[in-house]
Parts: sequence; C-alpha cells; structure tokens
Amino acid sequence: MNMAKIICDDVKIPLSPEKNVINLSTIGTNPNIRFQVEVFRTHCFCEIPKRLEDLLRLAAFIYGADTRVSRGSEKDVFAEKWVRTFQFILPVWDLEFWKTTSVQQSLIETLQFLTGDEYNFDFVQRSQEEPRQSIFQFKDSGSSDSLEDTVILFSGGADSLAAVLEAIRSGLHPILVSHRSAPSMDNRQKMLVELLQEKFNGWSFPHISMWVNRSHDKRNTEFSQRSRAFLFSSLGAVTASVLNINEIRLCDNGIVSVNLPQSGQNIGTFLSRSTHPRFLSNVQQFMRLVTDCNSLCIKNTLIYKTKKEVLEIIADSGHPELLQETGSCSHIEGYSKLQPHCGVCTQCIDRRFASESAKLAEHDIPNRYEKDIFSSPLEEGDERTHAENYVRFAYQLEEIKTSNEFWEKFPELYDCLPIDVDTDVAQCANALWELFQKHQKIVNGVLEKKLQEYLRAIRRASLPKNCLLQMVVDGQHKIDSRVRYIKRLCFLITRSLPPAFQTRKAENEHHVQDIGESIFIASQLEIQRESPQIPFGVITTKPDFANIEKGSMPLFVEFKYINGRKRLNGIVTEMSSRVLVYRDQGAWVLFIVYDPDRAIIDDEKFVAEFSKHEGIWVGVVR
Repeated sequence: MNMAKIICDDVKIPLSPEKNVINLSTIGTNPNIRFQVEVFRTHCFCEIPKRLEDLLRLAAFIYGADTRVSRGSEKDVFAEKWVRTFQFILPVWDLEFWKTTSVQQSLIETLQFLTGDEYNFDFVQRSQEEPRQSIFQFKDSGSSDSLEDTVILFSGGADSLAAVLEAIRSGLHPILVSHRSAPSMDNRQKMLVELLQEKFNGWSFPHISMWVNRSHDKRNTEFSQRSRAFLFSSLGAVTASVLNINEIRLCDNGIVSVNLPQSGQNIGTFLSRSTHPRFLSNVQQFMRLVTDCNSLCIKNTLIYKTKKEVLEIIADSGHPELLQETGSCSHIEGYSKLQPHCGVCTQCIDRRFASESAKLAEHDIPNRYEKDIFSSPLEEGDERTHAENYVRFAYQLEEIKTSNEFWEKFPELYDCLPIDVDTDVAQCANALWELFQKHQKIVNGVLEKKLQEYLRAIRRASLPKNCLLQMVVDGQHKIDSRVRYIKRLCFLITRSLPPAFQTRKAENEHHVQDIGESIFIASQLEIQRESPQIPFGVITTKPDFANIEKGSMPLFVEFKYINGRKRLNGIVTEMSSRVLVYRDQGAWVLFIVYDPDRAIIDDEKFVAEFSKHEGIWVGVVR
C-alpha cells in the first residue's frame, strides 16, 4: 500500500514506526516548501484572515506531498501505487472550523475526485506565538479604487488568456491570479500581463502571483501533480474573499475539461480533472464553507467551447499575435525560447490542430514546435500513441450518430451533469454532445486539409513512414496501438516458429518458449520473460512473457504446446484459468498455441471460445 504520513510545520508528535514519514515546512530558517504569501499584490493593504491563511498553507502542503510521493514506476504493472494514502498532521489557526465534520468531508471529497488519492487530516492548534505572514504587500496597480469584479486563474496558456480576453469583451474588470512553480512559467505569465496592459489600456490587469514549490532547487519525485488545481483554486478563493468578489473563473476548453478517455487504457484519475465540472462543483462548495460566502461561484466559461473556438476568442480580440506568447506544452522544462513546444504531447497536438482550423498558423508558427505533428517521424511510445489516440478518437466520434449512443459509449459524461436544481440538465447534455461533434469535425477537417496539402509527397511516398499523415493514409490510426502490437507478435510467431521445428520436434513447452524468445529478441521487441510476479489468492504466478508500457495496460504472452491430442483438454483448462487470473489484474493476454499435429479440429471455434472475453487474443500456429 502506498502510504505517507505528512508532518507539517514541525508539529510535535510521538515517535512513529511508519517508514514513509515526510516533514514539510513553510516556516523557520530552512523551510522545504517555498511559500511566499507576502508577494501577493493589488491596490490596497489588507490582512489575510487566519482561516484563509490556513487554507493557503493546507493547499501548499497537499501540493508539496503530491510532488514528493511517487505514484509508482513503469515496473508497477497494475498501477498498484497510483493511489496514495496521505495522513496529514497540520497546525491551523482556526481549529474549531477545520475540525467540523462537514468541512472535512467536503475537503476530502473534493481532493479524492481530483487526485484519486485517499486523505485523512488531523488538525491541531497552531502556536499563537508563531509569527504570521498575514499581510498582502500590495503595490500600486494604477487605481486607488477596487474595481475588480472577477478573479481569473491565469496560467499563461492559451485558454486562460482567452478567458481574460472574454471577460474584458464582456465589460468585466478581472484580477489575474497565478501559481508560480518554475521560472520559465513565471516569465511567460509576467510577459503576457505586460502585453495585456500595453494593448488594452482601459484596464490595468492587476496580477497576484505566488510561488509555491520545493525549495533548495530539489526536483519533484512525482510529476502528475493532480492536486495543483486545488492549490490554484485556493489562491483564487483567498483573493476573491479579501476583495469581496463573488466570481472565480478557472477555464479550459470543454474537450480538455471533460477529458474523455481516448483509449481504453486511460481511465479515472489517469486523466487530469483540473477543470472537470464535478471538481469545480466540489471545490466551489468547499470554498464557500471556508470563505463563509454562499454566493461564491467557481465557473469555467469555456466549458462548451472547442480549442479552435478558444483560439478564435484571442483572434477576435484584435490581437491574434498574443497567441504565440502563450504556452500549452505539458513539458515546461527543457525547451528553448525559439521552440517552446515539444509538438507531440496531447496539449501541443490539440493546439496545432486548433490553430490550423482557425487559420491562425501565422500566429502559431510550426517552427516553434520541436516536431511537426503532421510530417515529422514519431517515435514508438508516447509520441506515436498520443497522435494515434487523438485522431482515432475523432474518427470514433464521427462514427457515433446519435446523442444516446454517445452517452452510452461514454458513461463518464454523467459526472459532468450539474446537480443544481435550477439548471436544465437536458440542455447541458445536448451541449456536451454538440461540443464533441464540433471537435471531431475540426480534427477530421484538418486531417483532410493536410492530406490535400501533402498529396504530392504522399503520391511520391516521400513522407516518413511513421509520421501522422502517412499513418492515416495507411489506416493505422483506426487500430489501437496495443492491438497493432499484438497483431505484429502473432505475425512474427506464425511466420518464424514453424520453421524452427522443421528438422527437430519441440521437446516441451519450455523449448517452444525459448524459440519464441529468440524471435522477440531478433525483432528487437521490448518484452520480458517470466515477469512480473502476480498475486492471486494465497499464491503468486507469472506469465511466460510481458510487455509493459507506461500508461498502457500490460500485455501478457503465454505459449502453449499441444504435444498430442491428449494434451488438448489440459491446455484448455490452463488457458481458462489464466484468463481468470490475468483479466482480474486488468491485463491483456495473447495465447500462442503451437499445434503441429492439428489436435484442434476447428480453429475458429477454439479461438472464439477465448477471444469472446475482452482483451484476450489467441493465435494458433502450425
């Protein structure tokens, strides 16, 4: 079990026998969390209420623990360490409030949906003698009156910029709030704010930006950072409460916010929920309790817009050139100013398709991407998987003809429906259906346009074989990458195994496995033998071979040798038991059945008996 006890701000507790105890501190001479409340800026002095300071520290500690406890390595085949259990011992000023059952229940429900982790909080009284960073040190923003009427959480990405421009177009006066975790992100946010101030001189765009990260330049252990949205929301709630603002906008386009699984390998919190409608509903309820403001509203005004429509908001502002100053890449480190985007993560792919469809390529220059998603060769693994999943998802959406079929295929959508009795649920459901249909038309339209653009290269077969456009031409985008891998294994074994036994009969099943391993090695396939150990009841077992890729369900390969008809019944029994064990673990299974003497009378019937189970494949070899 992946458990950690988090001791916050040097709380004194009895010695604990637990191994994974992590001390996090925002105070003293050597804190290990950079927590600079004093850098909050706006246009008047204002003391932060103690409860709100508690909230900021709570969010910082949760974020700090999130980045320090790994969700498991690639060797964690069944993602057993993905879900972590945190026990926080945390000092607070307003102990009575934080001990309230309804508050703790709301906090835990919000965090569990967002991160998928389990939480327990033991709040204790913070020492009254402890110094407090209780003052916002505000700087002059060009106005002596508080005109701000909405808080916008500003990341420096295209979607948050569009949210700001949308608010300005509506006549609002937004205050921007940012979380700074890396210098490159901080620089981009500052530059964009300066550009907004320069181009829209009717408003000063006050900007609160707070550092919360690991001190001493230590690198994170875990990079998924699912809790960052809670930290972001907390910064927004404190700002809104101090300035008596009732609206917070945490915005992303609807496709990213809903984040439906683009393949069967991505489910639950393997997918980000940072702006998911249910998270926003949960965190709104929690922040209302903390701020004691029942009218506080946390919304995503872009929820029913595609990425293309978001970019069009930037274009319609009269300053489309702002787009090229935003960052969308999930890899915030390691890229130059000339090429700030990798081009192959899901965020980069979505942005390129959107800018092409919106005719904004001149403001989203392809050369600023390290790889061109359309024509650059894609490496096996994440690069190819992300690209194929993206276009396959659009293809699958195109095949769905009715709203009912859409909701049946993606039951995850029900988490997106509002629970507010005053909201028209049917209208929201229809809006989600229309959103994803708009998305597929955009993606498929861009593909058709690019195929036409590269028609000569396609005719001349001069495109890289493993670039996205060539894969689409070859129809590979319609096949799940795991299915393609299984078919390749079957082809290699079917072609290469029988010749190995032309002059010498296989001695036993182990002998067949040895030949199979030689074929895998010769084909440079990353596949491990007799790994991993799998618990089942009171015993453990292991497959003959396993292929394990990060973010994918494991594939187990079993060789079976039918050495005479009498062995057939035993093979069927063994395969049936393996189906039970492996599928219970969520793995896909490929059985290679070597049947040189044709003990199996009806191959089709034999294969169908097992392949009727999802994720089970059978190849009969002679």
